[in-house]
Amino acid sequence: MDRRRGLSNWIAGLVVGVGAGVLTLVLPVFGWVIAAAFLVGLVRATPRISAVGGLFLGLGTTWLALLVRSHFECQAFNAVPGQGCMDPDIGPYLALGAAQVAIGIVATAAAPIRARRH
Repeated sequence: MDRRRGLSNWIAGLVVGVGAGVLTLVLPVFGWVIAAAFLVGLVRATPRISAVGGLFLGLGTTWLALLVRSHFECQAFNAVPGQGCMDPDIGPYLALGAAQVAIGIVATAAAPIRARRH
């Protein structure tokens, strides 16, 4: 039963992470409020670590995918003569997205190990 609950918590975290990831880039206040509300709701959930892993994996993957896509869209727009797109520096945001993915991977990997201990 605990294994199924951990998987469902991970999937819930992933879904909320993807949604919050999109919103944090488009409407930051709403995205961060949703992510924070999910984390506050985890106070009562067990196991928590799988949900945290899903949340950060969803957030980071969404950030990386959308930011890289926007960069390539800007490059494609620049390839057409007479058009220009000023691409902002997204390096720090990519680093933050990669850190979120790393946290998600570590938490997801730690969830089954922690479940075996308990």
